[in-house]
Amino acid sequence: MIDKELYKSFNDKLPIFFKSWWLDAVCEGGEWCAEAHQEGGEYDSVFVYFVKRKFGLSYIVMPPLTQFLGDYSFIDRTLDKYKPISNYYIDHLPSTAFMSLSMSHTFKYWTPYKWRGFDETTRYSLIIKDLSDLKAVYNNFEDSKQRNIRKASSKFTVSTGLSATDFYDFFEKNCGSIVAFSRSLFEKLHQECVKNNAGTIIYATDENSAISGVLFVVWDNSAVYALTYSFENNARKSGVGDLLMYEAMKIAAEKHLAFDFEGSMIENVEQSYRRFGSEPDVYHEISRANLFFKLINSVHKIY
Repeated sequence: MIDKELYKSFNDKLPIFFKSWWLDAVCEGGEWCAEAHQEGGEYDSVFVYFVKRKFGLSYIVMPPLTQFLGDYSFIDRTLDKYKPISNYYIDHLPSTAFMSLSMSHTFKYWTPYKWRGFDETTRYSLIIKDLSDLKAVYNNFEDSKQRNIRKASSKFTVSTGLSATDFYDFFEKNCGSIVAFSRSLFEKLHQECVKNNAGTIIYATDENSAISGVLFVVWDNSAVYALTYSFENNARKSGVGDLLMYEAMKIAAEKHLAFDFEGSMIENVEQSYRRFGSEPDVYHEISRANLFFKLINSVHKIY
């Protein structure tokens, strides 16, 4: 495990979800750890994970609001390098009862993990990679999306800069018990994103200045990510969600970045994202569980 001060020196090379300040904010109730691989005296990659403990078991999972972690390379990795580097990281992982990590889009070859007893689930983000011509992007939306945006534009005013407290209040009101992250975590993460010029809250208000929808977006040097959002229940058919996504795409276009919806395994959500003209981009979820964890988890649902 490398020293976290050394790890911080890599921040400028890393996607947002790997940055030390992001990890400090989201790794609530556990500890984030990192390894680094060297060749020729130079660091070429890192491997980052989040360890939690429950019922005397330690396990590695994804932190809230974090799209990917695991192995990230600073350089283009040739195929012959995947096996030795993957083995290096596997050998340096702590002994845990369970591990599930979503690797980044740049991690292309998971087979060395299979050879070491890991399982894999193929997942997809839905991404619009080129927003250089925003009009062309809009014209590529399905007609239903264009209608929703036009309709919502006449009903709602879109702004940025809502406070984290107001966002969470709205989110909690509309999502209730399914909120997967705490208020303190979100407030800390939002503070760090604003401080590092890496995120903002987009929100829509109706004619009475009441909030009808919120969307938290973050970005790095590659993409703007639609991190999490919520809409007023009675506004779901108003097109406010589509309007907020389109406003987020404008931010991506201004920054010359891709726009990442982050995907979903929920069928109707995936269909909604796809109607914006987005394309799937593969990433790999790598997992492993011992028998004792499987037995305990079946009773107590640790993860």
